[in-house]
Amino acid sequence: MNGRYRVLYVILAVIVASFALRLVSIQLISGQEYREQSQKRTTKTTVKEAPRGDIIDRYGRVLVTNKMSNSLIIKKVKGQDDKALNSLIKSLYKLSESCNHYVSTTFPIIYENGTVKFLFEENEAEPKKREYAWKKKYGIDENATANEALQFFSEKYSVSEPNMEYRLKITSTRYEMTLRDFSYTIDFTFASNIPMDMITVIKEQQNLFYGADILTSATRDYKYPYTATHLLGRVGKINAEELELMREDGYNINSVVGKQGIEKYAESYLRGIDGLSGIEQTKGGKNISENVLEEAIPGNNVTLTIDLDLQRAAESALYETIVDVRANAEDAASGRYADSGAVVALDVNTGEVLAMASYPTYDTTLFNQRYSELLNNGAKPLINRALSGEYSPGSTFKMLIAAAAMEEGVITPSDIITDKGIYTYYRDYQPRCWAYRQHGTVHGAINVTGALRDSCNYFFYDVGRRLTIEKIDEYAEKYGFGQITGIEIPSEEHKGVVASPENRKKNNGTWYPGDTLQASIGQSDTLVTPIQLASYVATIANGGTRYKPYIIKSIEDDAGKVLEETKSEVVGEIKLSDEAYAAITRGMRLVVTEGTGEAAFKGCPVAVAAKSGSAQMGRYTNGIYVAYAPYENPQIAVAVVMEKSGGGSDAAPVVRKVIEKYFAGEVEEDTINDRNTLIQ
Repeated sequence: MNGRYRVLYVILAVIVASFALRLVSIQLISGQEYREQSQKRTTKTTVKEAPRGDIIDRYGRVLVTNKMSNSLIIKKVKGQDDKALNSLIKSLYKLSESCNHYVSTTFPIIYENGTVKFLFEENEAEPKKREYAWKKKYGIDENATANEALQFFSEKYSVSEPNMEYRLKITSTRYEMTLRDFSYTIDFTFASNIPMDMITVIKEQQNLFYGADILTSATRDYKYPYTATHLLGRVGKINAEELELMREDGYNINSVVGKQGIEKYAESYLRGIDGLSGIEQTKGGKNISENVLEEAIPGNNVTLTIDLDLQRAAESALYETIVDVRANAEDAASGRYADSGAVVALDVNTGEVLAMASYPTYDTTLFNQRYSELLNNGAKPLINRALSGEYSPGSTFKMLIAAAAMEEGVITPSDIITDKGIYTYYRDYQPRCWAYRQHGTVHGAINVTGALRDSCNYFFYDVGRRLTIEKIDEYAEKYGFGQITGIEIPSEEHKGVVASPENRKKNNGTWYPGDTLQASIGQSDTLVTPIQLASYVATIANGGTRYKPYIIKSIEDDAGKVLEETKSEVVGEIKLSDEAYAAITRGMRLVVTEGTGEAAFKGCPVAVAAKSGSAQMGRYTNGIYVAYAPYENPQIAVAVVMEKSGGGSDAAPVVRKVIEKYFAGEVEEDTINDRNTLIQ
């Protein structure tokens, strides 16, 4: 045999012998050890949630992004019965409380001021309907009290805790765990964004918290927690109703989805594509290794038309003005109980929303923790008043009457009507001009420009009567009243009401001739939203082109590539003659230079055209103010509503501050840190 082959055979023999010895070692000598190790390990596939896209202002400043944070999770482990699991949950609650960290669930029962009661989130309009549906789902008698419903679930989960507060907490978490499909392959997130002191305790006392672990993941980061709260919205765990509609799009019971505002409307853009990971764990739930099976793809970024500086200026101005009105008011009629309002600023020539503020506001990051307080507050801070607040427009409606009357040939810009104080056309209804009612004076002979300047009710009673309610309604529709604007966030927008015989009949009422007089000065049944008012005054300012208001400027991918871009959309045309346009806008300008707005706008560096309105609501009066600027080259339109403020002029300072900030450029550092204060 050749020597070369002899060497190869020897090498091959050594290799075979080595494998044989290794097999003997594994199977015979160390077999039991490896068998025990394999039995102590499990492998599971988990969804790796994709980071949501950022929400950005028109100049590229990030409003909402993501941050890495730590969550406290509970893992299902072998040998852990109800008693052990309930004990763990109680320990975790005590730990959270010691670290001042709030834990939330969707269990619709709370323990407050020593009382167990129902709480159905985001459904205060139909609480009983929601309550009955929930009871029916779980086989609970519809007449069962909250305490009886709690007892039902406590027994279901073997919760025998004598302390009512902890019994509710443990039960609510067990309820949530069931809802979130808690199992050996699906962990349960007990608390998010936990502080480092909680992590330290969990790590140092693992035996006490057997089954609990720390998970690092991306969570939502609201850079300015009190700013644009209603507009931006918030995210939360998907609920059963949402999952029913979204399951086919890849959502699961543990998905995080937009709940309100842009977070909800732009969900399909902001949401990325989830990935998958294979995780090897010990039987106790400790992770040993992780392999990425499919990479998560981040969501797209949403750029808004909002200017962050202008938004913050609008919110500060609204808050400060409400506080000032309350402080200087003598009684309810003059604004002692002013507590809420809204501001909307639009680009006159595009329909872009430059700012949209609603007060009271709140810290988005503390929504769950403060939900009961927010829900029960009389000023209703959860409502986006800019889109869903419905108010009588008062005298701000008079420009519409003027435009309709001149276009229909009822009056000309030079026609004179003499204000006699009391309008006596009808025998059984003779309303008075506000000047006569308050001061015993009259405006005398006056044309449409002067009537707008002085807000002469007598003039518009007569013009509105001759115009007819049918024509008033026709022009109200042209200007966008009584219908949604089509702005993003449709679920939160109300369409308001246009006073009409048909609408009155639907509500089992009768329309009288005198109602037309009231409708002519923005009273009667007419209700409008701040976004409608802003769109209306923008339409007047630009000469009659009504643009669809919009908030989303563009959609970009993670690399910055523009995927979609919103274009301005014309939704209506009300082309006035040059004479009619001049008569109306001149009247609005005179409001600022000679009328009720003179004091508020004295020294303003920008020429403003405006109109105030007051709408009496029982013993309170809402203040409305609309304006645009500059007078001769309109760029921005602003609408402000302040509830219970005492009158329209009280809202003028808000308009001025917004307009001045728009033309001033950079904003100073925000000093208003308590805009989220709930005025009691």
